[in-house]
Amino acid sequence: MADTKPGLTKTLEVVGVGEVEVRPQLATITLILSACKQSLEECRTSVDKRQPYVHHTLYSNQARREDITEREECRSNVSHIMLTVTIMATLPSQFVQPVLSTLTEKLSDAVEVENVVYHHSWSAVAEGRAVAGRRAALEARRRASEMAAAVGGEVGPCITLSEEACDHLARTDDHSEWSVVETPLRLRHAHAHTPTIIKSRVKAAFVLAAGLPKITAS
Repeated sequence: MADTKPGLTKTLEVVGVGEVEVRPQLATITLILSACKQSLEECRTSVDKRQPYVHHTLYSNQARREDITEREECRSNVSHIMLTVTIMATLPSQFVQPVLSTLTEKLSDAVEVENVVYHHSWSAVAEGRAVAGRRAALEARRRASEMAAAVGGEVGPCITLSEEACDHLARTDDHSEWSVVETPLRLRHAHAHTPTIIKSRVKAAFVLAAGLPKITAS
């Protein structure tokens, strides 16, 4: 509880902490189409038979054209030519399994899933931080109300509010391990079912209405 001089407004200074879980909203899938033939033309014909279906599956699951990139690599030896097409697509994380299931069912081993990386969108991180901040502010008011009641007073309006820290914590599903993630979150690689905890710490000052002479809280 803050000390004040006679005649000045009595205030309470408290700290509140709020947190929110944010799960990855996006995922980047890396797919490999390859062909090993006696000529480059035969390789392209083989890949071209599968490529349109891969594109159709991605577009049908909300992947945007601008979020799909492709890279070709060609290798040759004395008797064969190997053509490899790498397709990377970013799409909403909830569509990853439908895409993989469809491609596995229709193309089997004719397409290789090289990697799936889950990450967070900037908008979701910003929204999560705002929610954590609001929860921290509500916690600060609750604590101020308890302190005011302890001296027979009531808590009044909030006169100052500032965020002291905002941490992003990654944890395993069984909650056995934690790690601090750099703020801002950027593109943190994550398992699809592993949440990130956004924790906000705020410091607030409230007007103290009436009550007994003030004491300093430790």
